[in-house]
Amino acid sequence: MAILVRFYSSLVLLDGWKRIGFAWLAGAVASLGQVPLGLFPVLWICLPVLIALLDSAALGQSGRIAAKRMFATGWAFGFGFFLLTFFWLGAAFLVEAEKFAWAMPLAILVLPAGLALFWGAACAILARLWSDHWTRILWLALALSAAEWLRGILFTGLPWGGFGSALASNSLTMQALALGGLDLMTLFALLLFLLPIIWISRWEVARAARHFSYAILTLFIAQLLYGSWIIYGAAPEVNSVAQAQTDQAAQKAPVIRIIQPNIAQKEKWKLENRSWIFNRLLAMTSQTGPQASKEDVDLVIWPESAIPFYLFEQPAALAAISRSLPAQSQLITGALRREVDQNGTERVYNSVYWLGKDGTIEGSYDKNHLVPFGEYLPFQSFLEALGLEQLTRLKGGFEEGQVRTIFETERFGSILPLICYEIAFSREVARFSHRPDWIVTVTNDAWFGETIGPVQHLHIARMRAVEFGLPVIRVANTGISAIIDSYGRIEAQIPLLSDGIIQHSLPVKRADTLYAMLGNSIFTTIWTFLIFITIFLRRKV
Repeated sequence: MAILVRFYSSLVLLDGWKRIGFAWLAGAVASLGQVPLGLFPVLWICLPVLIALLDSAALGQSGRIAAKRMFATGWAFGFGFFLLTFFWLGAAFLVEAEKFAWAMPLAILVLPAGLALFWGAACAILARLWSDHWTRILWLALALSAAEWLRGILFTGLPWGGFGSALASNSLTMQALALGGLDLMTLFALLLFLLPIIWISRWEVARAARHFSYAILTLFIAQLLYGSWIIYGAAPEVNSVAQAQTDQAAQKAPVIRIIQPNIAQKEKWKLENRSWIFNRLLAMTSQTGPQASKEDVDLVIWPESAIPFYLFEQPAALAAISRSLPAQSQLITGALRREVDQNGTERVYNSVYWLGKDGTIEGSYDKNHLVPFGEYLPFQSFLEALGLEQLTRLKGGFEEGQVRTIFETERFGSILPLICYEIAFSREVARFSHRPDWIVTVTNDAWFGETIGPVQHLHIARMRAVEFGLPVIRVANTGISAIIDSYGRIEAQIPLLSDGIIQHSLPVKRADTLYAMLGNSIFTTIWTFLIFITIFLRRKV
């Protein structure tokens, strides 16, 4: 303990660029808590270091000066964190390196710098509340969790990574998402990982601090026990009961065939490749083998924008799909769709279609939540006039869909289609008055090659499955495609950068989770309650 106290004291004495540099380093190390590494215990070091550096920034200062120094410290910590969390985005700029490579360093630096503003602002706001009292860890946890909530909403939102995702990086701790969702997990993670500051302070004279510390540790142990009970106790029992009920009703669970064609992004939109890409999809759809019986398939799913042309302008292609589908099976596929108005203006949508056996359209959905700079440019006309274009190189960018759709089917239940990073937004699932039976998310992670991006994307899909107690079927062009059950467990998957087929029964959904019923109201209630508790504790001093 004496060593920790000396280390804390040395951090408080840092000033100027040393403090900023150490904050950046601590943030960079904190990113190791994200998947695929999932080393969330590093946060028990990195977040107390942030507190010590904020103590340094506020030492002997007040008002604007303290706010500026605390902002710089929080921003540097966030910049280090987001730089290492999102570095893989640079791979997208190398797909057409001759066109976009110049922008790669800019993108790798600008996005983390912008996201870090949320954390810097959260720290700056605390300047007038900051003191050496132990309740400063409550203030920081409340401020950063609010900043993370705003990060998922403002400027179209990007709720990717963060402290809650780090704590939910394994199957045991992930199960608590069903109780309160990711925002509440973020708040709890901050309270948990900031505890060492209490232990190295004069906490023995603060009874409230001791009780708070014990309460948070007890909740963490309860989280682990709850996860163990769900994974090793309740979940198998629930699954067996659901299966027995299915057998008793003589209902066969639908068999789904996932197609992962593994088409390189460089090759996907070349005119000369259209035929062989489409034929490859058809061949994998109709393929038979020891583990891929064509007669058993009820539903085939292709990935995002699987077909490199406007499918519904090609009747012959629809007929070919109908012939390739296994008997009585249907298809869900990503496809581009365009509309041309009377003035000749063309609007293109990134869509998902549900096709019947005969190729007729049974349902469709246009992507609502587009990727900035990937699928459209903010201030599109102005930036295009300057010679800039989004990564898809589509003139005018994609059009934003206006209606969130659930496919209502007799055979497969109600299906919620999500495209690409829409799976990262809990509110995209929670906005409906009734829960779907399962989620299908189609994506094209070919942009990011063999990086950690697709691994993190898969982890997000697992978190949504746990939050809402729904199976998630993830279909990706280059991977990682997976069948995820309602407890976030992967029942089958196809590795990254390989072609393959998964043929698997649709997992059953479980009863409504607490988060599915109450949504983010749990987080806002607890957050507000902690605000009043913190004010009360601070006023007692």
